[in-house]
Amino acid sequence: MNLINNRNILLAPNSFKGSLDAFEFCRILASELEVCGFHTLSLPLGDGGDGTARIVAHYLHALPIKTKTVDALGRDHFASYYLKDNTAIIELAEACGLKHLKREEYDILNTNTAGFGVLINHALSQGATHLILCVGGSASVDGGTGALQEMGLTIVNNSMNRNYITDIKGINIESLQQRFKEIHITILCDVDNSICGPEGAAAVFAPQKGASPEQVVMLDNQLCLWSALLKQNTGKDVTRLKHGGAAGGITAAMHALLNAQLVSGSEYCLTLSHFHDNLLQAGIVITGEGKIDFQSFYGKIPGTVATLCLQQNVPVYAVVGLAEKQVLTRFDKVFTMSQYARSIQDSIKNAPYYLKIIAQAIVDTLYSSAYSD
Repeated sequence: MNLINNRNILLAPNSFKGSLDAFEFCRILASELEVCGFHTLSLPLGDGGDGTARIVAHYLHALPIKTKTVDALGRDHFASYYLKDNTAIIELAEACGLKHLKREEYDILNTNTAGFGVLINHALSQGATHLILCVGGSASVDGGTGALQEMGLTIVNNSMNRNYITDIKGINIESLQQRFKEIHITILCDVDNSICGPEGAAAVFAPQKGASPEQVVMLDNQLCLWSALLKQNTGKDVTRLKHGGAAGGITAAMHALLNAQLVSGSEYCLTLSHFHDNLLQAGIVITGEGKIDFQSFYGKIPGTVATLCLQQNVPVYAVVGLAEKQVLTRFDKVFTMSQYARSIQDSIKNAPYYLKIIAQAIVDTLYSSAYSD
């Protein structure tokens, strides 16, 4: 970085799950770097996962709406979504995400997405006709059946499980489609996976949500059946649909039933924030996330930012909690909180403190590189 010609630093992080959000990351780094004479521009970003609704709301100047909903196990709680004119920005994880459950409460047969449907219904009652849905961080693999039933889908099911996908027999889509015929839906997705198969919603994500190996096989079979039911009722084959396996398959179902547009959450937020234009003015970009690994280069913020920086020949630094060695070479420099913290839990709990230490290390690196050029 040429410190004489360009002291502009673009901050473009994702949130650190369970620790720093993207706004706090930007606030801390901006404060520390500007004291040292640098100019910063903060562009907090999201990929469709936890915290993305707040990011989108920030750029659209939408206001929060708080209402009662239910978590993935059906327990009442309050959650917020955002509203600007006729556009609602709604995050699945706020209603029924994994973050609301204790580890011992993970129950793949009885978690569902009904709470998400409750928030969507409330947004419609407030006049929303355009829904921007952020679906990462879900606690269930129910094919979206919980939410869709709340929204008007009739499901024929003989099971006592709250996860309706486990014994779904048939559906009636008439009422649902009539109610949503004038509603435009955009879904921001944080993964590319298909709904079923070896890379599908059950095989890849169900174990993280408490599923046993036998339950993974059962859920994958049921998601294949669900896909067949969707094709039978809508004529749309979603089995190979990109992003169709996000949030337990709700994306594939909403695409088939409600013509929802599935997009990369990262690309959507990068465009919304005008990242591409601001990149042209930057001397260096600093991105970040809780952990970077190979998955970071499949639609996640740090990997996408690194690729764009490489294309424009702009240096890019990453600040992370943890990093796999294999991806270190994709960034000009990687700063990990685990280098400084006593433990991983310490780095999560005291992330603001360690971020300030890393800010000074970044300054030192920038001056060292300038004098060595």
